[in-house]
Amino acid sequence: MSLQVEIIKFIQSFNNDFFDFLFEFITLFGEESILVLLSAFIFLSVDKNKGYKLIFTIASGTCFNSLIKNILKFERPIGVEGIISKRLETATGYSFPSGHTQATATFWSSLSIIVRKKRMYIFSTIIVIMVAISRLYLGVHWLTDVVFGAIFGVLWAILVSRAFDYIHKNKSYKLLIGISLVFLILTLLIGDDDFYKSAGLLLGLSLGYIIEDKYINLSIKMSRRNKIITYILLIGGLLIIKTLLKFIFPETLIFSTIRYFLVGFWAFGATPVIAASLK
Repeated sequence: MSLQVEIIKFIQSFNNDFFDFLFEFITLFGEESILVLLSAFIFLSVDKNKGYKLIFTIASGTCFNSLIKNILKFERPIGVEGIISKRLETATGYSFPSGHTQATATFWSSLSIIVRKKRMYIFSTIIVIMVAISRLYLGVHWLTDVVFGAIFGVLWAILVSRAFDYIHKNKSYKLLIGISLVFLILTLLIGDDDFYKSAGLLLGLSLGYIIEDKYINLSIKMSRRNKIITYILLIGGLLIIKTLLKFIFPETLIFSTIRYFLVGFWAFGATPVIAASLK
């Protein structure tokens, strides 16, 4: 542990206002809001099924991350003498593995698998490394957290990419719901707030996918006007659900699950239904 403390201290020895701003900005690339919006953009503008695959991989990977955290229960470096911890609002739950690093590795590895271009692999690697360093610089994770977060993220992207391809090809809706319910049950048994949110998001996404795939089959070849309206509906709805309902709902784990269920269902279930009805 002392070596890990010294590694964080060394990185933080370069501390200044510029690096504070830079790494607080970089760490945003590992946060759910950014990754959901990027996935939604790909869903509506590039390829619908690839967008679904990305967001499903992220949501299930976040559940997996929370599961490991709640089993191992490793403490963060926050409060350790000589370490300065910043942006603590992003440091919820236990430490191992780093959720930001894993989510970043999951998203960009999945995108690299889809694109299959050398420059995308290089860019993705740089993004993951920078987010990992940001978590160390901000003093909210140990080196082992970010290293294994990156490894788990890449492996999860490979595993879920193949699983989703199987589900989509064979229309295995029961399997998709089954996976979501397994994570939801695990959440009720051992989960924390992050686990509840992730499980809710995954279940909402899964139901949204089934409705869209089975009954709507939205075409992304819509007019510019309709695409702008769809983006406004998507982002506006997400802001309302995430922000407004947070003040309306009681502060309990169950209502966190419901709120994030609505986030997933709105983005990838309700929004496509509305978009398909636009003339």
